[in-house]
This record gives sequence, structure tokens and C-alpha cells, in this order.
Amino acid sequence: MKVLIVCNRLCYGGAERVGVTIANGLFGRGYEVYVVADLFMPVTYKLRPGIKVLNLYREGKGKYAKQLSSFKLLRSYLKQHHPDVVIGIMWLASLRALVAARGLHIPVISTVHDSFERPACAPMSRFEHFHKFVLNKLYNYVTVLTEADKKFIGSRLKHVTVMPNPLALTPVSFVVDGRVANPAGEETIKEPFVLAAGRLDDWHCKGFDLLIKAWSLVKEKKDSEGKYWHLKIAGKETPESLDYLKGLCQQYHVESSVEFLGFRTDIAHLMQQASIFVLSSRYEGFGLVLIEAMSQGCACVAADYKGRQKEIIGDSYNGILCPTEDVHALAEKMQYLILHPEERMHIQRNAAERSKVFATERIIDRWDNYLQNIMRR
Repeated sequence: MKVLIVCNRLCYGGAERVGVTIANGLFGRGYEVYVVADLFMPVTYKLRPGIKVLNLYREGKGKYAKQLSSFKLLRSYLKQHHPDVVIGIMWLASLRALVAARGLHIPVISTVHDSFERPACAPMSRFEHFHKFVLNKLYNYVTVLTEADKKFIGSRLKHVTVMPNPLALTPVSFVVDGRVANPAGEETIKEPFVLAAGRLDDWHCKGFDLLIKAWSLVKEKKDSEGKYWHLKIAGKETPESLDYLKGLCQQYHVESSVEFLGFRTDIAHLMQQASIFVLSSRYEGFGLVLIEAMSQGCACVAADYKGRQKEIIGDSYNGILCPTEDVHALAEKMQYLILHPEERMHIQRNAAERSKVFATERIIDRWDNYLQNIMRR
């Protein structure tokens, strides 16, 4: 089968990384795979040799002309290569694919990589509501990340399929308590720090302000061995977002125990070092970073947005859930894991095992079956 995947870019974003993982996985199953993306941007997510990569834009176009010409260029690719199905990664790429494929009788799948629900503190804009609940009616096939979203959508969209994000990392194995080994056999000692990760300018969604407040409420930052714990936050930043969060650290008197790491290309190794990972988001469509942290042996504390993170952690022995926007609960759960090393290590082991449910091969199995069913229809 021939599949063409449309991505806005091949760098930075989690959805784009998922698109690349799907492309690599389908190619490994014998699919002929084309990926269309903005190749004028840096390419940080690597595609397997043999996947055909096409540029979404022509060189030398102005901003608006460039966007408009992308539809025409994409249509020329569809006519030239005749894919059996097109997968759009997020709403804009999906819309480009739908418009470009008009009249060509090629099924287009819209993949949605965030939640269809929002809390009152962060309501959807009218435009977000429009592209989720109106534009998606134009597609015969829509994928969402969780059963919670499928249930929330109900009958408002047709042919909605749950397709969790695939885990691109290989789960670690535990050599002895407090030491993990990656697939290459390289060992890493778990260190006394709590890790969080995400774009800093998206701090409100990611709840980094809540996390800093909660960290200030962790009364005992020394564990039973007398080790002093730190909070480390990794993620792409702007001067404004970094200044704001550093200001919060000063306001809550935790600047000496909080470190901002910036964008990291070695996030897997960082997770192997971290003993605890915290997902403090006010809302989260899924939480790919949560699965990644679990796979690298972190004991995770996750703010659960209406059951979506529970679908990942599953049971309490795989991680600890707490309500969203509950600073005291977040502090209490971090404190508990710091002060109870045996329970922490027990959760670390279970988390790495649980993450295998989302292993790339398992999710590609689901994509393979899904695409075959579409072709049979």
C-alpha cells in the first residue's frame, strides 16, 4: 500500500514526531511511504532511508503566496504518486490534504493530537472549536488520542477511531535498584531530582506555575539518605516565559532548588537519570511525554484531565494520579515519592513495563489494521 503523510514540519513538536514515527513504522511493514513537510525548517526527526521526502513549499515565495501555493504543490504530488491514502498530522496539514485531494478519490485521515475538551480556565477559541467540530465533519476518517475524547465527541463526527501516540523510546531495564540500563547496555544511576518537560511559553497549559508553587510546599526536600532533591524543567523557552517562571521561583523562595534546562536533545538520558517525573498540565490531550518518562524508569505523578492520563498509567502501581490544578495534592504526591524510596522504585519498575502497551510496534499494528480496513471499504 502507498501512504502519503502530510506534516507541517519535521522538528520540535510532539505531533510531528508522532508523524515521523508512523512513517517509519509503516515503511518497516512494507508500505511505500511519502512524507510531505516544510524542508526549509530544520529536520530534527529522522526518517528511515527509503522514505520519499517532498517539500511542502516552493522556494522564493512570499508568506501568503507560499501558503497558497502549498495546496497546488501537494495536489501535484497526489496526482504524480497516486497514494492509496493520505494521513494529515494535525488540522492544518489535514486540511491541506483534503483540499489538494478534492476529486481524486483518495481517502484523507484527519489526526487530532490534542483534547476535544478544555477546562473553564482555558476555554477553546472559536477557531479551535471550528476546526475540531466543524472542519472534522468534512473527513470520512478522524483519529483521536483517547477513549475519553471519543466518548465526549459522541455522534458529532463520523468514523472516529482511537489511536494513541506511539512510544518511540525503548523501555529501560532495571539492573539493580536505582540503576537502569538502556538497550545498548549503558547503565545510568537514578539521581535525586524531579523532572518536568514541555514548552515553557505554553506554561499555563503545562501547569509549570502550579508545579513551582507545589514544589514550594514540599516541606522535606531531603530523602531518607540525606540527599537534597531538585526540580528540573526541560523545554524550549522564550526570554519572556523564562523570566516569568524564574520570577515565580523567586516569589516562592525555591530559586536555589529549581533548574531550567532549556531545549534538550538528550531527553531520554535525562529521564533515565530522573527518579520522579511530573506532568502538571491543566489539560492534556494524551501526554506522550508521560509515556516516555515511564519507559525510562521514572516514577510519575500526573495531573489527570478527565481520565485521559488514567488511560496511560492504568493503575496506581504504575504511577500516581492527582486532580488538575490541585497544588496541595501535587506537592503531597511528590513528597510521598521522595520520602518512600521502596515504593518509588516499585512504581519505576511497573511504569517501564506499562509503557510497553504503547510501544511503536503495537501502535503500528493498530495503524496497519486501520488502513487495511479503510482500503476494504
